[in-house]
Amino acid sequence: MSDEIKGITCEVKNCIYQDSNGNCNAGHIKVGNPKAMHESETKCETFECTPACECE
Repeated sequence: MSDEIKGITCEVKNCIYQDSNGNCNAGHIKVGNPKAMHESETKCETFECTPACECE
């Protein structure tokens, strides 16, 4: 895992890049949907689920 990206926080608890303080530790982030008109239409394309997701 990389160092924290300063100023980027995330509420997704099951992403491998989130630390215990809610900081993003991905080397970079990519936010998708180039045609978005509202924040609800965007998504983090860097998201990777933790191994716990496989248990669900």
